[in-house]
Amino acid sequence: MQNDKILILGAKGMLGGQLLKVFGARAIGWDRQECDVTDFDDTKARLARLKPDVVINCVAFNDVDGAEDKVEAAYSLNVAAVGNLAAVCKELGVPLVHFSTNYVFDGKAGEYQEQDEPNPQSIYGKTKHQGEIELAKSTDKFYLVRTSVLFGPKGESELSKKSFVDLMLDLADKSGTVKAVKDETNSLTYAPDLAEAVRQLVDDKKPYGVYHITNSGQASWYDFAAEIFKLSGKKVELVPVSASEFARKAARPTKAVLLNTKLPALRPWQEALKDFLTI
Repeated sequence: MQNDKILILGAKGMLGGQLLKVFGARAIGWDRQECDVTDFDDTKARLARLKPDVVINCVAFNDVDGAEDKVEAAYSLNVAAVGNLAAVCKELGVPLVHFSTNYVFDGKAGEYQEQDEPNPQSIYGKTKHQGEIELAKSTDKFYLVRTSVLFGPKGESELSKKSFVDLMLDLADKSGTVKAVKDETNSLTYAPDLAEAVRQLVDDKKPYGVYHITNSGQASWYDFAAEIFKLSGKKVELVPVSASEFARKAARPTKAVLLNTKLPALRPWQEALKDFLTI
């Protein structure tokens, strides 16, 4: 597949930027300026002209709390655009790689395999789950990659969010005391490691379906922050607090760890974090 054209949508985001690197000369990167995925007719025409061999969709509405107020915008990007892209890819006969989240689960079971039944608790989680349904309904050739708590170099786009790592480092520079939630636990994912795993998924032509890809291990926000400060050498008083202390609009699962039962395990998140902090 070395001569394939790999189209990456949302190429200026954190993950999109890393995918451009791992696919190298084969990658074609489009961001909002090149393709508005909410304009269905235009998107279809552009893809038909390009004739990509694989489409990777990194476009999403991923403001978890913002989605509670901007329901239509979240639905447009996370559901309608996904169904449209999947239908276009089916027409073109090419596979679509799409990303979802551990927030499609309610957190009651704590750990989730790929086949477990979602039960999202927030608008963000519900739209991502609906997007998963649209994907599977609209095409048979898909890789649905669920991931969780992405961190890594910020994307080029002004809309690309800072990761938790950068937010913690910024807080440490502004204050000697930082609070972090102790009673919410997730898998953690380093964007360059995820991008490389997706490249292997595509190049090895793995069976289509749902995959959980995160770094090995799990952590609360407090655990994550503690490791960030330890590895970066920041002298900070880190205070463990309950999630109830932070006023957030969207409900979050207490523990939604993604279990990978289909692919080789990625390295521990602590190793990945060390690499990121020494870039």
